[in-house]
Parts: sequence; C-alpha cells; structure tokens
Amino acid sequence: MPDMPRHNVGVEYAGEHIAVSLEFRERKRLSISVHPDGSVTAIAPAGRPMDDILAHLRRRRAWIAKQRRHFEKYQPLPEEKRYVSGETHMYLGRQYRLRVHRSDDTAVRLVGRFFNVCVPTPKQPRAIADALGTWYRSHAEPLFYDHMNRCLATATSLRLVDIQLRVRPMKRRWGSCSKAGVVTLNTDLVKTPLHCIDYVIMHELCHLRVHDHSPAFFRLLRRCMPDWERRKGRLELVVLR
Repeated sequence: MPDMPRHNVGVEYAGEHIAVSLEFRERKRLSISVHPDGSVTAIAPAGRPMDDILAHLRRRRAWIAKQRRHFEKYQPLPEEKRYVSGETHMYLGRQYRLRVHRSDDTAVRLVGRFFNVCVPTPKQPRAIADALGTWYRSHAEPLFYDHMNRCLATATSLRLVDIQLRVRPMKRRWGSCSKAGVVTLNTDLVKTPLHCIDYVIMHELCHLRVHDHSPAFFRLLRRCMPDWERRKGRLELVVLR
C-alpha cells in the first residue's frame, strides 16, 4: 500500500496552538504521540472522518500539553552526533567515549569506558556511524531475545507462545507489536538501561493480549510489572541523537 500523505492539523489549549502531524494508516484506533522535541504526531485509521479526529485531539489536548511541559525540562536536546574522538555514546544506559583509529579493517570494540572504532577512513563520520550501528545491532538482537524470554518467564499469565522478535531502527518509537505475534524493538533501545529494555518488552507483550491503552491494558501491565511507571519515567529521560 503506498504511503498516505501527512496532514498538518492542530488544537488550542490555554491560549497555545499545538501543531499535530497527522498520518492515516490501515488500523483500528487513533494514537497520539508527544516526542522529546515537543512535536506531536497522530496516526488515524484510514477513512476516519477528519471531524472525528479533531474531536479526539481536543479531548486529549490537556494530556498533550502536559506531556510537552514534561519534555521541556530536558531541553535543549543533545546536539547531533559528529562521530569524532572524545564524543560520548551510550550503551545500556552508560556513557562511553569514542576513540577513532585508522585501520585497513573495520572493527568496534568496547574496552573499559571507551568505544574503540577502527575504520579505513577515520575522517568520514558516515563510516564511523555505520561501524557503530553494526556493532549496536549485533549486540542488541541476542540481548533483546534473552530479555524477552526473561519477561515471558516472569509473566506466565500472559500465556504467550511463538513470539517473533524483530530488531530495526525506528524514528519515533521504542517498540511496537502486531496481532500476529510479532514484537519489533528499536535498535537504539540497546543504549538504554536494562530495566528500561525490560519495560518496553513487557509493554509490547501485554499489547499482544490487550491491543489498546485502555484501563484493562494498564491493569495487565501492572500485574506483570508492578514498577512499570518508574521504568517508564527513567526511559523518558533518554533522548537519543
């Protein structure tokens, strides 16, 4: 199915105009996301009348404004990474400094508190970024599999079997799931603390039982992970570039 165009809409709250980037997809429910940079996006079911969507956004405008105020505490956002020696990069919630070396072979090693990156072209940020990205992906996949199995072992009441896990870059979300039992996790999640990784995994596993953010979903999530709010709060402090 071809990509559908985005629409720029908005809501008013306390004298402020809040812009919302709206996208239509083949889905059943409308979702709203507030991002660390203060931007707001919404995904609506294809064919849903615009009047219904705007009415829903107006009902949620107080929550949208509250989320935007929350993220204001963490401004300004970190600068874009330049991939030069001395720059810090995250892994499992800890900062590591980058050391870039010239080498005929490309390799990344985590040594102490340093990422040692060897590339043939050390002055080309793209080459360093690609090497680091490959390293993150190779470490993320087995770790995510292990922690998904741990979450399943602690939440046997979910009675989930044959869960498929996919790992890929995602611009706006830490994770997602499908009704077919596929859980997709953002590669960058490996940069966050382990207890945050477990929260995202458990969140998506619970969505395989309850597909929306209804009270029933949050009751299930609390049963499976009683301290999920603390973990979510820590995750919200993570702003990746």
